[in-house]
Amino acid sequence: MNRRIRIVSIVSFFIGTALIFAASYFELFFPSKNAFYLGILGDTLLAGIKSLGLAVITSTLINILKNWMESTETLVNNGFINRLTKCEMKDLKSKIESELYFRDNNHNKDNFYNFFEQELSSLLNDCYYKVYKTKIECKVCENYISKTIRKKFEIVNPSKKEAVVKIPFGAEMQRVDNVDIDRLYIIKKFMVDSDDFTKEINDSLVIKENCDECSDAYCIDVHTSWDVKVKKIQVIDMIIETIVPLSDVCFSNKITKPCKEYNLIFILNDPSYQLSWHSFGFMGNHKDMLIEEPMDNGLEIGFKDWILPGDGVVISINKSEKKNV
Repeated sequence: MNRRIRIVSIVSFFIGTALIFAASYFELFFPSKNAFYLGILGDTLLAGIKSLGLAVITSTLINILKNWMESTETLVNNGFINRLTKCEMKDLKSKIESELYFRDNNHNKDNFYNFFEQELSSLLNDCYYKVYKTKIECKVCENYISKTIRKKFEIVNPSKKEAVVKIPFGAEMQRVDNVDIDRLYIIKKFMVDSDDFTKEINDSLVIKENCDECSDAYCIDVHTSWDVKVKKIQVIDMIIETIVPLSDVCFSNKITKPCKEYNLIFILNDPSYQLSWHSFGFMGNHKDMLIEEPMDNGLEIGFKDWILPGDGVVISINKSEKKNV
């Protein structure tokens, strides 16, 4: 902003000076008694040029003084911020925050402000989840555990430009005896608003077994994704069925974008098992923002305020201990 003001001021000063000198030049070579006397119209034209030059120089000086002496409040109210470029606004923001927060404090690169500035502020203009709801119905069978996972969430785009959001599907899974790997992870439903893409997403689903090459028990890789165009808001609705061995007792659910309202219900059909859980979220230390409601056959857990990518819950299924009578 200051650079533009300086450039405009210098250019205006030279234009005004040039106009005054041009008028004086013609007066010198064409005085009133000269044979080439310009007449009343000529005198008027020269006087006008002089006046224009003086006006340009005077208005430039007034504007410079006005910008120096005008209060910040008046500048903002007159649209000063709207005239700044993005880089200039960031520079102004940095200077204001430096004066506001660190004038009397020690400031180093390891404090929370720098983490927020670098890691969190980049999310401010990205898409987020307005609501993210998950319901898991868990059934313990003879040699495996089956889960029906229903997810419904709203993606909001706060910017004016259309955004493309990648919806990931996938898991690292264990082999289950007498169960074909194609049955371990099935997408039963995938809808974007009212459009059904269940067939298309299943056609792109890749289930790859690496058990001969990998010593890890989680040797089956399941993955695919779907790109969703978001102008303002999109509602995603899906149902996934999974099968895991009885030894795979943990279930985790993490979000991939900032979320304003998160809710998960986990239902277990077998009373011989009990649940334990752990929630982790940016607002998790505020107990009034955390929902933890045990039910007879399950659990409801969630956050009533913002959480960040990577936040979520972990639920473990454990065999109930028999009490000695």
